[in-house]
Amino acid sequence: MGRNRYVGSGAESNFIEIDLSFSKENLVDLLKSVVNKTNQYTHQQICNWCDKHYMNEDGLYDEKLQGILEDISAQWDLYLANTFSLKELQQLNFSKVKLPIEWFEGWLKELT
Repeated sequence: MGRNRYVGSGAESNFIEIDLSFSKENLVDLLKSVVNKTNQYTHQQICNWCDKHYMNEDGLYDEKLQGILEDISAQWDLYLANTFSLKELQQLNFSKVKLPIEWFEGWLKELT
């Protein structure tokens, strides 16, 4: 049997996880840092922080917050898949990828 060429053919580049506990305030701060261009974290780190907390259902007590975490996580994956070819993804330094700032502004607006 042939191996599906898309499965296991690429992986995100390594990154240092954001060491912040989950809270709405921390999410707002992360989003504001991108919008205000003061962020010390890459978009990859922020999206993975959201994904981690979405997968752990840390925001489950707040349906709106959970939905934003889910959207951020999903949009990262969709942006990568829709912007880069498979060959590019295999060689891509994901820490250099930047999502549109307007998306962060929208998520921030939904939270505040």
